[in-house]
Amino acid sequence: MNSIGYAKDIFVYEDFISKDECEKILKYWQYRIDNGNLEWNPISFYESYAFGFEDEDDDLLLFNLPKTYFTQLKEKFKKATEEAMGLQMREVSFHAQKWITGAFASFHSDNSSNGEYNAFEKSKYATFLYLNDDFTGGALSFKDHPIKIQPKAGMLATFAGGHKNEHEVQVITSGDRYTIGSFWDDASIEYTDKRRAEWDAELKEVRAQQAIQQQEWSDLREKGITLSPYPGTPGGY
Repeated sequence: MNSIGYAKDIFVYEDFISKDECEKILKYWQYRIDNGNLEWNPISFYESYAFGFEDEDDDLLLFNLPKTYFTQLKEKFKKATEEAMGLQMREVSFHAQKWITGAFASFHSDNSSNGEYNAFEKSKYATFLYLNDDFTGGALSFKDHPIKIQPKAGMLATFAGGHKNEHEVQVITSGDRYTIGSFWDDASIEYTDKRRAEWDAELKEVRAQQAIQQQEWSDLREKGITLSPYPGTPGGY
């Protein structure tokens, strides 16, 4: 696999999978949704949704994909991330994501707050596969680098997502943006039971706060109010 290095810990594989493969994945998801076997669930970013994967599914065969397709794809993600970062990786998460018109993620770190690790400490590296490009906006950009990556179908981006690499997903101005996302940890790092207990306690608080936030967003949506990544600007809330 050939990668483009945008920085020492930001890489892109431009043709990680084919556009035809991307289309098959999206058609498979829609088939499962239409048959009531799959549902998008809201996540912590505004107007963004996700679900996890089964180890295998016979329905994938209907789209000329092996029934263990996503298990195989995850291994391909791992190999690409390890190659780019020069480290052995341990999986943290692997999931589908949908960003609808108006969705965005303001500048953030994936695993720290104010420069200190938080409950998501293990999410040191982010790897995202873009499945479509028939939308506007939705670029991945970095706070301290002059780097802006506009998704293309089949492209994979992998980067260190901690406080030294704060990043954003710019607002999707039209269409829906589909990705497969994953987070990875350095496999050489071991954590104490005390640290794991601290994560669990903090995570409960985070989930409670996110539930309140989701309700607030739902209330605003019913009132026809759209949030903006740039509060205080015309049309921003």
